[in-house]
Amino acid sequence: MHRLIAILGLLVFSVTLSFGQKKLSPDELEKALEKREGIFFLDVREPGEIQKLGTIPGYVNIPLAQLEARLKEVPKNKPIITACNHGVRAGRAAAILEKNGFQVLGACGLEEWKEKGKKVIYPEPAKKR
Repeated sequence: MHRLIAILGLLVFSVTLSFGQKKLSPDELEKALEKREGIFFLDVREPGEIQKLGTIPGYVNIPLAQLEARLKEVPKNKPIITACNHGVRAGRAAAILEKNGFQVLGACGLEEWKEKGKKVIYPEPAKKR
């Protein structure tokens, strides 16, 4: 039974990223980010997750739950890479963006990035005014 659940989980993950989005490996992500000037890196996790788990320098944060309402903040003239912890929410975000005419290069999970020893930053919490 546990094996069936694991297989179903992998199937759901694969289907999530099969809307035309490519799941980027850490090495593919690193190559894409070397051209940072032309890439919009969108982290779709909640701010608290980013503070606790880290992200990539130069990120823009729009949580997945807010993405459709905040599409005007995403540039249409730059290719986009979406990210979350394991890639599932990033795949959903990529599908939303593509549906709305954005150019998405791929989706990634930053847990795998960190496991490969790649650089992450840990942003400070926003100060309350």
